[in-house]
Amino acid sequence: MNECAQARAALGVYVVGAIDAAERGRLEAHLETCPACRDELAGLAGLPALLGRVDETQITQAAGPPPELLDSLLARAAEQRKGPLRRLAGGTGRLRWAPLAAAACLMFLAGMLFGGLVRPFGDGRPAAERTVTAVPRPTDATPPAVRLAASDPRSKIDAYVMLYDKKWGTKVELYLAGAPRGARCKWYAVARDGRRDPLGSWYVAYGKGYGRYDASTMFRREQIFSFEIVTVQGRPILTVRA
Repeated sequence: MNECAQARAALGVYVVGAIDAAERGRLEAHLETCPACRDELAGLAGLPALLGRVDETQITQAAGPPPELLDSLLARAAEQRKGPLRRLAGGTGRLRWAPLAAAACLMFLAGMLFGGLVRPFGDGRPAAERTVTAVPRPTDATPPAVRLAASDPRSKIDAYVMLYDKKWGTKVELYLAGAPRGARCKWYAVARDGRRDPLGSWYVAYGKGYGRYDASTMFRREQIFSFEIVTVQGRPILTVRA
């Protein structure tokens, strides 16, 4: 399996935040030098929002999906969408095929996560040659990360934010797709009492507007009301609500 194939096989777990730190580092290093894989990632930017539409019953059913059902869902979704996955945020056919795509993606990810189908990026050994050691969960384990997502159908901009509790506040990761190339952006954490904490600024260098931006805020997770992404002139781009 070549490097691009390995990278694309890992994009699904990457975009939903289920990838480990070492694998994520290797994948992001590859994305910096590979426009084709960045395009693939941009096409998956709306996946967290799609999965958010799936209810608990569908999640239970997806624990062991029959292969023929997954194939059927993928075929129906492909037939109805009439456009590439990266156009999730626009188009009149969105409402017809999005639930099918969400269910198919959920089943595929469930199979990868629970069926041992995910091969770590950069590891060419067969799955049988690797060993997995169960690590006991500490009683004072850090709370799991929280994912917030938002999209704008008009601008076709999608984003999600990962929040990690820290003693000093909250670590945050922004994943943004669809921003116009050449845009100069900045973002803020907005507290429930109205305070705003600037988190940084950046220049959109890629044609598909994909980027990941790490930051930290003094606000605790329960204090955060939203994240605002704006141009450097202050024009709103997207708001991700907690």
